[in-house]
Amino acid sequence: MKQYSKLFSLLVLLSTTSVMLADCCNNDNDDNGVVPFIQFRSQGRNTARKLEGTTSYGVYQGDMDGTYGTFNIALEYDQSFRNKGITCCLFGDALVNTPSTNNCNNDCGDMSVVISGLNNTTRAATDLMAENFLLPRDFRSVVTFSPKVQSVIVDFDLFVGFDRWCNGLYFRLYGPVVWNKANLRACENITNPGTAAGGLYTEGYFDIATAVQTSSLFQSALSFFGGCQLPKYANEAVTVQPLKFAKFSNCNLPSPNSTNVNSMNNNCNNSCDNDCGSSHHKTGFAELRGEFGWNYITDRYRFLVNIQAAAPTGTRPNAEFLLPAYVGNGKHWELGGGIGGAWMMWGSEDGEKSFNFIVEADITHLFKARQKMTFDLKGKPLSRYMLAEQLGTPAADAALTTGTPTFAAPDVTAGVYMPVANFSTREVKVGFGVQGDVVAMFNYTHRGFSWDLGYNFWGMSCSKISCPDNCNDDCDDNCNPIITPFPTNMALKGDASVVGYNPSDASNLIFGLGATESKATIFNGTNLGFAQPALSNPGIDTPTPAIGVVPGGANVPLFVFNSDPTIDTPIQTSTTPVFISLSDLDIEGARQRGISNKVFTHFSYTWTDRDRWTPYFGGGFSAEFGNSGCGEDCSPNTPSTTNNNNNNNDCSSCKNCALSQWGVEIKGGVNFH
Repeated sequence: MKQYSKLFSLLVLLSTTSVMLADCCNNDNDDNGVVPFIQFRSQGRNTARKLEGTTSYGVYQGDMDGTYGTFNIALEYDQSFRNKGITCCLFGDALVNTPSTNNCNNDCGDMSVVISGLNNTTRAATDLMAENFLLPRDFRSVVTFSPKVQSVIVDFDLFVGFDRWCNGLYFRLYGPVVWNKANLRACENITNPGTAAGGLYTEGYFDIATAVQTSSLFQSALSFFGGCQLPKYANEAVTVQPLKFAKFSNCNLPSPNSTNVNSMNNNCNNSCDNDCGSSHHKTGFAELRGEFGWNYITDRYRFLVNIQAAAPTGTRPNAEFLLPAYVGNGKHWELGGGIGGAWMMWGSEDGEKSFNFIVEADITHLFKARQKMTFDLKGKPLSRYMLAEQLGTPAADAALTTGTPTFAAPDVTAGVYMPVANFSTREVKVGFGVQGDVVAMFNYTHRGFSWDLGYNFWGMSCSKISCPDNCNDDCDDNCNPIITPFPTNMALKGDASVVGYNPSDASNLIFGLGATESKATIFNGTNLGFAQPALSNPGIDTPTPAIGVVPGGANVPLFVFNSDPTIDTPIQTSTTPVFISLSDLDIEGARQRGISNKVFTHFSYTWTDRDRWTPYFGGGFSAEFGNSGCGEDCSPNTPSTTNNNNNNNDCSSCKNCALSQWGVEIKGGVNFH
């Protein structure tokens, strides 16, 4: 009965480990968040692939009196499925269920984001505000996602048993070469490209005393999310930076200097079968793993302990794409150990047939690694895609009486717009407290034939993110700059007007306003819903009537630009503009964990009639089911349109994201003794 009690104790320990990983942040309230980067299970972290096909004759053998071992190579192909979980982790409450009435093929799925301008009469609370993406104000489109992640893995595994010196002592060295491809497969159906009257930006909304026509704006949302440069329009004096990080794809549009802006709507974006620049691939060696362990072996059972480590050799996340291809574990060093055991439940008298139960658990700590990560603002999911403005000090001949920073309009200094992601992407250090990889499998051996059938649990605790040098500028190993210093006087624009004027002033000076909207969200600005006209800035931060100082020192009230000179609408500016600082970055909201459950089977044959060198060959199939914090149904919730500056440190800020994938493999090698 001793072997049964030991096996029971081992299973209890493994179960406790699984529960610890599963419940380390068990909170159903994490469904509403989004993560800026999903760290999936490393292609080199796979205890099932390590064990299958080798336990009968290759590893952990008890009848050896000398050095023995095995070397094998496994070729595996993995492909993701149940991809709605990926979409949920990346877009959260912005997702809506949409019927398949667009130009996308059926494999696009039914989870989408709707993008519409504030002048679109059909917009809903869950629509992303098109003005953030430099689209016409009455624009509307549906962007549908069908993510896919694929890997081709060539795994090398060397096991050497040192029974010559100590029975049960062994060493293992293994790691895979990986080709990984990731594709967000975003396809867009534009239901309203924008009209000349309803889509233009009136005078003062952006910067100048002339309206911005729809022909000078992006013609599709994917143009913005692909990081395309907006062409210069007539008399433009501001700088509009393209999206640099967390992009959906590469830009597929003509040169930034192209004058044919109507050709910018690239039709390839309307098909999920065409990558259209949205796929990315990487090739590399995931990580080099090593184990040094010992087995206590008897006729019918064994017990294993080991220490293990992993040296990162894969790719380092760089935040350029929202769903990037990468190889390995995110450049983390790993250190931990393993425990396991086996029980021969039945064996024939001649020793050629047996039925076995095998368990093994590998548990490691992932040390902090340097990564580049894009953050949202606190309480504002997806705010990385919101439009920010940089305010400057007004010139003496075009000043506001408040003396506060204002938007640097033409005739003053060139102003700057940019997506929040362009400066919320920082160099950080990321680590994981514990990662567990647990296998429980049955093995049937009949002479040279072996069949494995098992279950694999993988779990990774909540990530820990810290900011070296307060998340400010950092440099690489050669002290080359990686991240630019955090810019000053950055604020959310929302739907604020940034320029006012006085129609009675003969010099026709225009005044940059310090109008900010710190409570704006990716869904809405703050000027709508007031009795006053939206262009007069009734909902900005600390609104106050804007007063300009004209040459000679006279103070004049400022008004909204209007094509009818008989109508004068006073415009407001912020008495105290609210700027974005490093402390506003939602570091806690970027935390994630991962849990998956896999079933696998493997068939192999070993040529046992050979003497010193015994070849074997086999193949198998696996299906891994990753958990997603928002569930497979991805039921959308009504998003909050108010700012929440609470920095939650509880489990609600730890999103559960793991990949569901199926895989097929072949594995061959040779045993030696």
